[in-house]
Amino acid sequence: MFGQVLDKVTPEYNGKIDFYKVDVEESEDLAMIFNARSLPTTVMISESGKGESVLGSLPEDTLKYYLEGLISKE
Repeated sequence: MFGQVLDKVTPEYNGKIDFYKVDVEESEDLAMIFNARSLPTTVMISESGKGESVLGSLPEDTLKYYLEGLISKE
C-alpha cells in the first residue's frame, strides 16, 4: 500500500531527492543502522546529514510535507 504512494509521489521529486527501497531481510545491518524495527519505516536524510524516521505508512499529502521539508533544509 505505501509502495503505491511512493510510486505516485517520487516522480515529482526526480532530480531533487534520491529514493531507495531496502529489503530489510536482505540488508539487516542497514535496518539496524536506521533502527527500522517496524515496516514500513521511512528514513529521510537531508544533505546536511540530519535524519528523521517515520514508522508506518504515510498518506500522500503527509509524505509530500516531509519531502518539501527536506528540500527547504538544503
